[in-house]
Amino acid sequence: MKISKNLFLITLSAFFFFYAYHSYLILPLKIISMGGGEHDVGLIMSVAGASTIFFTPISGMLGDSYQKKKLLLVGALGLCITNFIFIYSDSLYFSYVLLRFFQGCSFSFFFVSAGTFVSQNIDIKNQAQALGFFGVFAIANHALAPTISTYIIDNFGDKYFFLVSSLASAVCFTIILFLEDNMKPLRQGKKESFLGLLDTLKNKSLLVIFTIMFLVGGAFVTCLNFTAIFVDSFLISPVTIFFISYTCTALIMRICFGWIPDTYGRVNTCTPCLLSFGLSIGLLAFSSTTLLFILAGGLFGLSHALVYPSLYSLALSLTDDINKTKAFSVCSLSFTFGGMLFSTVYGYIAEIYSFKVMFLSCSIIVTTCFYFLTLKLKTIFSES
Repeated sequence: MKISKNLFLITLSAFFFFYAYHSYLILPLKIISMGGGEHDVGLIMSVAGASTIFFTPISGMLGDSYQKKKLLLVGALGLCITNFIFIYSDSLYFSYVLLRFFQGCSFSFFFVSAGTFVSQNIDIKNQAQALGFFGVFAIANHALAPTISTYIIDNFGDKYFFLVSSLASAVCFTIILFLEDNMKPLRQGKKESFLGLLDTLKNKSLLVIFTIMFLVGGAFVTCLNFTAIFVDSFLISPVTIFFISYTCTALIMRICFGWIPDTYGRVNTCTPCLLSFGLSIGLLAFSSTTLLFILAGGLFGLSHALVYPSLYSLALSLTDDINKTKAFSVCSLSFTFGGMLFSTVYGYIAEIYSFKVMFLSCSIIVTTCFYFLTLKLKTIFSES
């Protein structure tokens, strides 16, 4: 796969954007220190996902009608301003909820536009690999951003953490300015655009992929939101050990084996990876030592690394050109809606029962669902 100037720049901008966004994976520790409980963590962290329910479909419709560069700039600037305002905020149920909402809005505009921008600037035969390459730097920040942010908070304080995350988004904004977006958008009226979104939602084959994305998002975001607190309860340092293990494994898979979905088939790749993804959460439930957290994170990264680009590529393959951004946006919406719902519900389960019960029940539910949904996925693509 040839890395073009646009692919390099959009990936580099994504690195800084996702640093600014994923730095807030350690926000649960801040919420706890401010007197909040596990249910507060689940609610506040899920607000970002809630905002995407509204803004992701909008960004999808706008992305099919306007230049994606403009939407990328809106997302980067929005996150820059929102992160900066955190410096002056100290209220969990006013400031933090409102700011998490705007972080989610910014994420919707950037991520949907960036993903379809990548897919439209690469040959179809390398699409999954290109999306995987784009995701490399997003994955890297699942470990890098919270680890660096923890160091900044411990040595310089919260205000410098918020300031650095804001500056990272400003760098992202600057890089986007150098993108060459020469592709003319396929102009649609509001009615045509809305009808195109409805057609995407009614597509039964796409509905299976959206359901899988919902479950992947629910499980993934639950692990991201609560694992740091879970690790901290065992007095293990660093609290980001799970993220570090997950990230290292996922990066190796994306960089060295990102060609697997395009070579052996996206459906054939999804089936074993989805099942092992669910099982990795079960292993996390029984983790209590550094080694077990490393193993759980490794299996989590090994399986998730190829699932994400494969599912997006499958969704795009079932959509015509004029509705590709809509399909991408609904995939993203499904993922974040699952994350919002699971994170809220499992926050209460963790507080009432335990993190072990929370992770184990999540593992059982998603693994069982993945098994039946992958059978359906095989049927759909064997008939097409």
